[in-house]
Amino acid sequence: MGQESEVVMRGKHQKRKGLFRKGELIALGVMISFVLILFAVTGSFAVIKNTFFPQHNLATFKTGQSVQIISDDKTNKLEKYKNWIGEITSITAKQTNKKYLYTYRITFDNGKVLKAVKAKFLKNAPKAAYSKNTLIQIASNAETDSDGYSLVEFRGKVAHIDKVHPNYANNDGGYLYDVSLKEDGRTITNITESALTSLYQIALKQDNSASQNNEALRQAFDYARAHPETILAFPSGKFDIGSSNPEKDYQQLPSDTQLYGNETKLNIQGRIYWLGFATGAGATEGVKNFSMSYIDFIADNLTEGNQFMIMANHGDNWQIKHNSFTMVQKKGSHIFDLGGLQNSIFDSNQFIGYAPELTEISEIPSGSDLHDYYAEAIQIDASDNSGIWDGGILQQVDANYSQNNPSKQLSSNITISNNSFLPYSDSAGNIIAYSASIGQHSSEVGEITVYGNTFTSSLVSRYPEAQTEWVMKPIHFPEISASKVVNYDNITN
Repeated sequence: MGQESEVVMRGKHQKRKGLFRKGELIALGVMISFVLILFAVTGSFAVIKNTFFPQHNLATFKTGQSVQIISDDKTNKLEKYKNWIGEITSITAKQTNKKYLYTYRITFDNGKVLKAVKAKFLKNAPKAAYSKNTLIQIASNAETDSDGYSLVEFRGKVAHIDKVHPNYANNDGGYLYDVSLKEDGRTITNITESALTSLYQIALKQDNSASQNNEALRQAFDYARAHPETILAFPSGKFDIGSSNPEKDYQQLPSDTQLYGNETKLNIQGRIYWLGFATGAGATEGVKNFSMSYIDFIADNLTEGNQFMIMANHGDNWQIKHNSFTMVQKKGSHIFDLGGLQNSIFDSNQFIGYAPELTEISEIPSGSDLHDYYAEAIQIDASDNSGIWDGGILQQVDANYSQNNPSKQLSSNITISNNSFLPYSDSAGNIIAYSASIGQHSSEVGEITVYGNTFTSSLVSRYPEAQTEWVMKPIHFPEISASKVVNYDNITN
């Protein structure tokens, strides 16, 4: 019996292997969880950490950070560097009691170096007001650059920012800008921020849809109509615009506005119209003081082409310069359709590729509409209230069309100079579309001057009709207007 009891007792001892019973473990777990929650809520973890694992104070600034010198003490060695912007290139830490004292080595773009600068003499550098590769304007009250050279002659000019760099010329600090004028490419260096002003930056985005960019353009044109003398700056890049229904989804051109591209490509999807409405019965009563420069319009489909057109009813003082239009003139259409426009210049533009659907047509079929073959890239038209000259496009959307067109108005005092009319070829050199013509085919014109233009591989020159039909010429105007048209130094090849 003793032996048997020993076995039983041994078995009982073997059943209890841990220090705690199951119930005791659960209770202990609940208590620990409660304590952890309490520590988290009261922030006691931080107290424990700092007590047993103390950390030294961190440096205010980091290596590679841009900082600006601040000092109001005239005796301080930093005074001549006040407001200069530099970069922290190294940090030195010195331990005193339980703290570190940090000093900073500052390197400036001009090669100057400051050593052991305390944090109290530094602040985060401000950002430059303007960015490289954007367009700005020389301020109307600009006096001199930081070197003392006069800026008076450049007031109001649009310029491209080529370089942004800190100002070390004086204690004004901040940034200086090197720019090139869009007008003629001249460069101006070391301009202070106070001598520059911002332009309205059109909010086009490369990842936007065409309709989204259409809306951004519409908002910009609306702003310009409400704020005369606005300069609208296009961003650099390629942006989709266009519509499948341009008769409704059109842009209305503003007066007293300058459009400036900045290595800007507008990728035309479908078709799009930019329309200028008459504002009165007189020929000059329409979109006036309007300029457009340095914008590249290019078809989304470089095989079949797309359509872009600017149509104006009356108008005055247009300056259209240094733009390009590639494969955006479909058969029978125009890029500029100008009814009664006055006192305007079209200079140094490129018009590339007309009507690719006609490229394989080597003989004009009998009964064809010749207008399909000679349709002008720049049509100098006469406006009236018939709705014929504008194909009904303006008549349908302008509620004041009839009252503002009581009589015919001829386009006059128009200069078309130094433009290139070129074919469009693929990468293998194959012509996809021949080039277009300019002129007027149905009405009289006023005083027109055409000089210094080049017409290469014109579509009209391919056909025998060019020998007998006056409209089948790269430059054509009605003979009744011959005495008013001055035509010289143009090249056809």
